Order: sequence, then structure tokens, then C-alpha cells
Amino acid sequence: MKTVQDEVTGGLKARQADRLVVGALAVLGLYSGALLAAEVRGTVNVDYQGLFQQGEAAMQHPVSVALVPAAGQRPRPRVADRRTIEIIGNRMQPAFMTIQQGDSVEFINRDDVYHELFSLSSGKPVKARLGKAGQHGDARATFRLDQPGTIHFFCRIHNKSYARIDVVETPYIQMVEPGGEFAFTGLQPGHWRLRLAGPAAETEWFEVSAVTLPPPLHLTLVSRGGKAGRSDPGDFDSVDLLYRRIDGEAAQ
Repeated sequence: MKTVQDEVTGGLKARQADRLVVGALAVLGLYSGALLAAEVRGTVNVDYQGLFQQGEAAMQHPVSVALVPAAGQRPRPRVADRRTIEIIGNRMQPAFMTIQQGDSVEFINRDDVYHELFSLSSGKPVKARLGKAGQHGDARATFRLDQPGTIHFFCRIHNKSYARIDVVETPYIQMVEPGGEFAFTGLQPGHWRLRLAGPAAETEWFEVSAVTLPPPLHLTLVSRGGKAGRSDPGDFDSVDLLYRRIDGEAAQ
């Protein structure tokens, strides 16, 4: 038979055990929170050495920043997205973007003339004829892009119409203005790879580490292509020259 002293002792032990469990859960919660608090952040500047000069036209081109796992991290799942490129005044806008593998891009013709899209890339080419603006669906075309790499879109009718789409295997993508800040938060700690890309610039890769309260990175992307002094931000040197160069590389 339990005495009053036994019941008191048992109650104290139970409360102590409860406190130990609560304390352990709190520590585990803090540890888990610390794991998810890793970050990679910084700024990206562009060193214009050709087509684009440091001016208003150049600043209209964003820089693509993509963070790719390098040590077995699992990126957060994300529902496939659909992006839009509009054709206005025989120009594709925006003329540069980066998307995740499996996303779709919809081209919409806002002009009162026809456009004939085609692509050049290492993957399967795509093409579409876009009707004039307002023609019940004929003025739109959607492509699902499943293969990583860079895809160049042109128009067979208008030789200044061009767009570049980079397809990457990560959901961690940000488009920032030159000189702007990027921040990827809630990451698993460890080593990652940072991919920088921009119009008329070579793609650059950087080895980075995701940690809690990281010092900001200061990165520079060099843009060398084309002739200096262009005022039209959609005029990538000469689109027809670009086409011939890409087409020649694809034929090799």
C-alpha cells in the first residue's frame, strides 16, 4: 500500500521527468531551428567591358543568382511555375530570365503582326507561330522546359527579337539588379554552389557555405560582349550575329 510520502515522491519524480522531456524538446527545437537558419547572402556588381556601359540602359538588365546544392542538401519542393515573355514592338520582354527545370514559359504576342518563334539550344528545339494580338489564343504559345541549359529564342521574321532563358536544377533563384542584394534563407548548412549569369556575360560559379549569420558576399560578374554605347537594352550586340554564332556552335 502506497503511503502519502510515496505519492508525494512519485509526483515529484513525474514532474521532474516532465521537465526533462520539455527541456529536451526545447533543445531539439533550438537545434532544428539553427539547422534551418543557415543563409547565403550578398551583393552582385557587373563590370561592363563591352556591349553595356554603366548607365541607364545597362541597369535594365538583371543578374540571375541561383543557389545549387553541393553536399547532398535537399532543396525545398516547389510547384512548377509559369513565367511570361511578352512581344511588344518586335522585342521580347524580358529578354533574359532564369527558371527551374520543369517550369513553363508563355510567349504572348502584343503586336498586330505575326511572329514565328524558334529556339537554339543543346536540347530539343521548339517553334511556334504566334498570331496577331487579340486573335483568341493564337497569339500565345507555352513551352515546358525540362532540360537544364541555356535556350536562345529568336523570331524568323524580326531579326531583332530575342530572349535568353537559363534552365537550372534548383528552386533557389533570384533576379537582382546590378549592384543589388540577394539572400537565400532557411537553408541546410554546408557547402553550396552559387551560379551568376547575365546578358552578354559568361556564367560564373562560386563555392559558398551556408551558415548562421553569414558575412555578406561581394561578387562581380564581367560583361564583355558586343559594342559599347548601345542605347537599346534589348539589342544584344546584333541579334543576327548572335544567331549565326550560336547556330554555328550547335552545328559543330
